[in-house]
Amino acid sequence: MHLRRDSTVLLLLLAACGAAPDLGREREALLAADRAFDSTVAATGLEGWVGFFADSGRQVDAYGDFLVGRAAIRDHMRGLLTDSTRSLRWTPDHAEVSGDGTLGYTWGRWTLSRRGPDSVPELGRGRYLTVWRKQADGSWLAEADVGTDTEKH
Repeated sequence: MHLRRDSTVLLLLLAACGAAPDLGREREALLAADRAFDSTVAATGLEGWVGFFADSGRQVDAYGDFLVGRAAIRDHMRGLLTDSTRSLRWTPDHAEVSGDGTLGYTWGRWTLSRRGPDSVPELGRGRYLTVWRKQADGSWLAEADVGTDTEKH
């Protein structure tokens, strides 16, 4: 009888360890990560952008080619994100998370503006899709990012 009770407790503990994640909470955490990505880039520029990508992260350029890894992404974004007269901002509209809570994606809208007294308020706008992977520490890093213009300039 004593062995059976210990086995039941062990099975309950194992089942609790494998419990499904709260997907609503994970979606909110992913939206918060995307918003933090935006505010970090607004405050720190290029290194903030690169810091939100996984080491193996990919970004799709304007020609549909993949830039793989932080160094390639840094080189690609350098001109835009080191220009102090420009501001890239975005807002996520939606997030989804896989059933096991380890992968997700966000999509939303971005705006590129020019700063300064003689500035054109808006240079461009578009949509984006970012694929994220949850890290061992619970944070989210971008695995892939693609943006597209919604207007011709």
